Amino acid sequence: MGDFDSMDDTVRSPRPSTAGSGGLGGGNWSEIPARVWIFAVIAAALLFALFGFWALYLFRGRLGAAGPTPTAIIWTPTASPPPTATLPPEGTESGNGDAGTGATPTPSEEIAVGTYVEVAGTGGYGLSLREGPGANYTRLSIAADGETFLVIDGPQMSAGSPWWEIRDPDDEAQTWWAVGNYLNPVARP
Repeated sequence: MGDFDSMDDTVRSPRPSTAGSGGLGGGNWSEIPARVWIFAVIAAALLFALFGFWALYLFRGRLGAAGPTPTAIIWTPTASPPPTATLPPEGTESGNGDAGTGATPTPSEEIAVGTYVEVAGTGGYGLSLREGPGANYTRLSIAADGETFLVIDGPQMSAGSPWWEIRDPDDEAQTWWAVGNYLNPVARP
């Protein structure tokens, strides 16, 4: 038969030899270029940062120190007596803006047409000067405590209070109606 057992006559394989290469793919770790190592380190750092931020987003608020747990407060209404209607003292027009709360009306019997009056007793809220005799008329102005006026007409009763038509002593064209409970007669200024 012939010499088939000879190694010299065998055909070499086109695949590289894996003997001494240290694993699949061949080559040594030290044979990898430096730029590839730098790229790999940067890519690994970016992936680490990306996964870190993603974890922070997923667990936001859960990793901090545990504080007290809020307790739900449920408000329940309690029965209270119905409000009682209280009427202001006779002659006050506090609900209509003629004098403020806490003002003490002092009607005067000495007011007459031609006398001078001074606004007093409104508690600093002032006296509403209206278009006509009554709280239902339009408010034109507000007179402060201490202002003086000349009485030119009245009294006319409205809601149990006397109303007087008064005029600005310096301007005859300025006339209003005011409740008499907050007017005190004074000597001519």
